Amino acid sequence: MTARWSEALAGYLKPRVSVFLLLGFVCGLPYNLLGYSLSLWMRNVGVSLAVIGFFSLVFIPYSLKFLWAPVVDRVRIPYLARHLGQKKSWALVFQAGLIASIWGLACHSPDQNTIVMTRLIQEAGRDVLSHIPVQTFVFAFLTAFFAASQDIVVDALRIDTLNKEELGEGAGTYQLGYRMGLLVSGAGVVWASSMVSWNLAYAVVGLAGVLGMIGILCVREEPRPAAPGPLLRQMVVSPFADFMTRKLWLMILVFIALYKVSNAVLGRMALPFYYDIGFTKAQIALVSGLYGPFITLLGVLAGGVLAARYSVLKCLFWLGFVEIGTSLVFAGLAAVGPSMPVFALTILFDNIVGGIGGAVFIAYLSGLCSKAYSATQYALLTSMMAVAVSVIASYSGVWAGQMGYPLFFVFTGLLMAPALILLRVMMRKTA
Repeated sequence: MTARWSEALAGYLKPRVSVFLLLGFVCGLPYNLLGYSLSLWMRNVGVSLAVIGFFSLVFIPYSLKFLWAPVVDRVRIPYLARHLGQKKSWALVFQAGLIASIWGLACHSPDQNTIVMTRLIQEAGRDVLSHIPVQTFVFAFLTAFFAASQDIVVDALRIDTLNKEELGEGAGTYQLGYRMGLLVSGAGVVWASSMVSWNLAYAVVGLAGVLGMIGILCVREEPRPAAPGPLLRQMVVSPFADFMTRKLWLMILVFIALYKVSNAVLGRMALPFYYDIGFTKAQIALVSGLYGPFITLLGVLAGGVLAARYSVLKCLFWLGFVEIGTSLVFAGLAAVGPSMPVFALTILFDNIVGGIGGAVFIAYLSGLCSKAYSATQYALLTSMMAVAVSVIASYSGVWAGQMGYPLFFVFTGLLMAPALILLRVMMRKTA
């Protein structure tokens, strides 16, 4: 039974739902610290573009987190697990490591901990000397590891502590907090660095990690009996065997891999597209960087309500057609050229649809996971989606160059078609 609109909106105010606003915020903080802000900090102190590109390797833990997620599901930390709960105890350990890692970044400026390595890059037949900020890289990698690990636990607790009817509201609340965290650690840290220093800005964000500990202590984790059988089987075999008991499980996995491809391919080329058709950096920053994220927050809230009000599969199906419409809006902007009103309309459409779709899709993934294996299964689903999207989106620049922007954006809309056909088949088979 679908919830009334008033009930769906009121769901955001439930304490066990609203706590994920705080936890989402803390989960969103590290990502831009490692990408957006750290890249600018390194460039600001003279680190080469080649080395900045090399630092994308620090994000590897986000793609591989499913490898240690079974530990969170099945291994208990002595003393802490008995008094706090198994997953809450892991969360506090990961959060302590995250705070320490961010402070490590704050204490080691990228221009003060370099070693010289030769022949890292072959350019025009010449060896290029490159200074690698080793300590910065180590602390950035540790930050990514603990941040990805924190994501594992928070996602699992959201699935475990909320009932099925609350998953949409929980996804919307979490996404809202996450987006706010991205704003603070991206634009907020860059602004703060101009007022004080990069080091102090990072240290303050690290201190904000304490909010995550407070949020975790507010979550009520239900004790769960240990599953029978050897520990290794519980960690490695059982989560996957359990998922494979679902009807259409293989079709579900293919759908998950395909559904976000269209959005990812378009998104990879969005900023170069704005610049290439004639918008200035200031215009792009104002409309896409400032106006866009706030519109996304509204979309996230609407997505959580829709997921609570209607069938998640139906929401995903119709949102898929809206995503195709988004691609066509981009194609229209490519045809019109650098018109600020059309640009603002495009960003409005893209960001509100992206916010709604993100919240609904998270609610869908959450509903697929068993509470007994929530950490492992959710980490596996999101990691598989990330790898598939990254591989296909890596060709976006080639396609845009070959097709030209108007045809390229029409093509990105067509990329949604396989996912929608598959989803329609799933809806009929589960009706």
